[in-house]
Amino acid sequence: MKNISKTALRRVLLPTPQPEEQEAIADALSDVDEAIAAQEAVIAKKRAFKTATMQALLSGTRRLPGFSEEWEAKAFGQLAMIRNEKVQTKDADVASFCVELEHIESSSGRLCGWADARARNSMKYRFHPSDVLFGRLRPYLRKYWYAEKDGVCSTEIWPLIPRNRGLIPAYIHQIIQAEAFIEAASTAYGTHMPRADWKFLSQMKVKYPTDRLEQEAISEILTDMDLDLKACAHRLDKLLLVKVGMMQQLLTGKIRLV
Repeated sequence: MKNISKTALRRVLLPTPQPEEQEAIADALSDVDEAIAAQEAVIAKKRAFKTATMQALLSGTRRLPGFSEEWEAKAFGQLAMIRNEKVQTKDADVASFCVELEHIESSSGRLCGWADARARNSMKYRFHPSDVLFGRLRPYLRKYWYAEKDGVCSTEIWPLIPRNRGLIPAYIHQIIQAEAFIEAASTAYGTHMPRADWKFLSQMKVKYPTDRLEQEAISEILTDMDLDLKACAHRLDKLLLVKVGMMQQLLTGKIRLV
């Protein structure tokens, strides 16, 4: 709006319905706003429950029935590593699916897009299905994704994989969402563009079940919660689109309520 003068704004003609219709339009849009607010509250409640459950399960303070074996504690770098497989993107088929930081939604683990990186040559990390992608640039933004297919990603994203079969990928995916991991990753270098430091993060102590069946059971519970949150977020997206559509129709007079 900064390029539009006040004089030009004064000359803009706006369709103005009668007061009765204005109230009807406002009521209709308010109903959608209430539905959006209610859905946001549901998501916040479910996210808080997931966080509490994750903290209890990943710390071992809550054990699942049927598992009693003692947990071990090791440095994260002994359990997981960065897949250091780099490719030049020029004409590389795998580069048709390129994930950048802007393609990963903060805090949700949702992928909201991708790019084709074959047109220009650049160095990218290669990732494979079940790799855990974690955004190292501004780690407090909590950008992570459990890879579902082959592709490449920015070198500002780490493709994490198990080391020596100590952890299953799904369990790593849950660890990197935990508050303790985010705090450790946020102990970063760089002032304006803080980045997680692998040398520091790899020394972080992680308590974990050595029984891979217990890892699977914990991961399954938390993954189900993630899927539920994604479904709720999808419903919220639909409500937001409904509101935009209603505003376009009602505020222009294309649809009349009275």
